[in-house]
Amino acid sequence: MRYKFVCVSLAMMSLPGIMGLGGCKKFLNKVPDINKAGPETVADFRSMLDDNSLFVNSTPGLGILATDDLNVDYTTWSRENMVSQGAYVWDPVIYQQGFISASWANPYAAINVCNQVLDGMDKLKIVDNPTRMEFNAVYGTALFYRAFFYYHLEETYGQPYKPGVATSLSGVPLRLTTDALQKAGRSTVEGVYSQILKDLTKCLSYLPAGVQPHHNRPGLPAALALLARVYLARQDYSNALYWSDSCLRTYDTLLDYNTVKKNSRPFPDDTNPEIIFQCSANDYLAYYSGSILADSALYDSYDTNDLRKTLFFQKTPSGKGVIFKGNYTGGLYFFSGIAVDEVLLIRAESNAQIGAVAEALDDLDRLRFHRWKTGTFYPLSAPTADSVLRLVLQEKRKETLFRELRWFDLRRLNQDSRFAHTLKRTLGSIEYTLPPNDLRYTFLIPASEIELSGIDQNPTP
Repeated sequence: MRYKFVCVSLAMMSLPGIMGLGGCKKFLNKVPDINKAGPETVADFRSMLDDNSLFVNSTPGLGILATDDLNVDYTTWSRENMVSQGAYVWDPVIYQQGFISASWANPYAAINVCNQVLDGMDKLKIVDNPTRMEFNAVYGTALFYRAFFYYHLEETYGQPYKPGVATSLSGVPLRLTTDALQKAGRSTVEGVYSQILKDLTKCLSYLPAGVQPHHNRPGLPAALALLARVYLARQDYSNALYWSDSCLRTYDTLLDYNTVKKNSRPFPDDTNPEIIFQCSANDYLAYYSGSILADSALYDSYDTNDLRKTLFFQKTPSGKGVIFKGNYTGGLYFFSGIAVDEVLLIRAESNAQIGAVAEALDDLDRLRFHRWKTGTFYPLSAPTADSVLRLVLQEKRKETLFRELRWFDLRRLNQDSRFAHTLKRTLGSIEYTLPPNDLRYTFLIPASEIELSGIDQNPTP
């Protein structure tokens, strides 16, 4: 098979509408030059799923801009693109004026490839066992990717999952085949999540057993972890506990932060043993570069003996504020994959939610032991399930910042009056607010997509 190095501009042809991206990924990408007859072998389909232009820097990323993890001054904000500006101040009028959103187009482009792979591989006849093993791995990867990207799309452009009423809420369009004549209207939130769970449950029988050497290829632990994350979003804490525990029984390595050099980026993607599955968000925040300041209250919440305070952050040259540097990607792109720390915190929260205080504290203490300076760690105590739940959520806030997880958690936790709060921004003399459960917690679908496909738009305040 011949390969060529290209800079890819995606075009969405068989998804809801026809999407094009302005601009290219600024990296060399190995893309298979498959003959006109189309992919014919397992290796062909593997090459399609190894296309970094589709499966790297491909989750929406808008939620990171919209959380309380960061602060941007007016000068920095004013020179950025319309999508970034609007997302930061929760103003759909602004971000709908921007270019066609990669946050929508990139995940759907990846899903389209997954559908091509699944449709094509269903027609293959495999005889020998070595090929069957690779067939299973590729087939399972396509199922996992489709579930992973639908989850991110739903948590960005679909309404938040609300138990009991999810069948009446609008989710994102579901397209599960390559049939261009099949019209895909909007599914319900329950419909999207049911499909995600179906794909994940199915891929358990296909994926290889362990974390894969190439972290952008999922193994069984990735599917187990994503099942835990999905059930957490559904507020089904018993199932979130089951799947997070299942994942950690297959892989539970934590990095001792005492072994990390203070002035280095601690998380290059090929060496961090906590990574279960590697992916990163669309690179809106790269535009802000060193001008993104981490929230000062969040920074101040780290104890002086907590190594994350120095490994995750660095002072600005002026000394006014701190910049986040603790990516699991080892670069500017923000990690949106899956790692052991998140799964451990899902298990801790699930235990706390069902009243298993001791078990929740055990997981919290294990994580903190690997994050604090040697000799300074002390175990936590909490008398009630409510108090330990608050500790878990505080720890998750400090551990998983600048991932898309914070936005997803806000959509879920705002439904609980104990944890609902209003987000605030100040740019110049103007204060912007986002109250709990506001309609703006669901981003508007790009206007061009609405025009081309005729699907319903999300409501606005």
